[in-house]
Amino acid sequence: MTLSQPMRAFLLEYGGEFSNKKIAPFLSEGGYGSGDSTELIREFIARDGGKNNTYTSALVVDGNRVDESDVEVKRWLKTI
Repeated sequence: MTLSQPMRAFLLEYGGEFSNKKIAPFLSEGGYGSGDSTELIREFIARDGGKNNTYTSALVVDGNRVDESDVEVKRWLKTI
C-alpha cells in the first residue's frame, strides 16, 4: 500500500536527477491496490529537486496474478 524502503531511499538520493523526464511508474501489489506509491514517487522526486517531468498512468500488477499480466503489460507499454 506504499512505496518500498529501497525505492524511497533511491528516490530521495537520486530524485534530483529526474528532471525533464517522462516517468512511467510500474508497481506490484498484493491485492490491496497501489496506495500512495505514485504520489510518493512524485513527492520524492520533487523534494530532491526534480522538475518539469511528465507522468504516465501507473501500471499496477497484482503480485498474486503476475503470471497472467502479459496482456496488461503489453497494453500499458504501448501507451507510454
